[in-house]
Amino acid sequence: MRTFTMKSILAAMFVVAGVATAGHATAQNQTQQSGLTPEHFAQLDRDGSGGVSKAEYEQFMRDSYTKMDANGDKRLTKNETANVLTSEQFDSVDVNKDGVVTEEEFMAQVSRDFDRYDYDKDGVLTQ
Repeated sequence: MRTFTMKSILAAMFVVAGVATAGHATAQNQTQQSGLTPEHFAQLDRDGSGGVSKAEYEQFMRDSYTKMDANGDKRLTKNETANVLTSEQFDSVDVNKDGVVTEEEFMAQVSRDFDRYDYDKDGVLTQ
């Protein structure tokens, strides 16, 4: 099964969160570890520590999930995510294939993505 990367889901979540995006970033202005632009990285690093902890990352993604959940039923439909997730991405996160993405399913993907980019396994993404 094809999965989407942290870079693609985060780019989508920055749109949802209303965070200004940096257009078409080149490889030169991507962070080494996560593939994020320095501007996006700074938005995730809420405590200004120079690294993005798993807690910071997860909170950003929970906030984004809430913003996507237009009707507040704690379940995302393809319609609610159509502006940020492709059908393939949605289907990848919808583990039980019931046509909705629960916060649990969403956060499980978020956790997997974070862990994949935490190369030294210290719980922090760095630039």
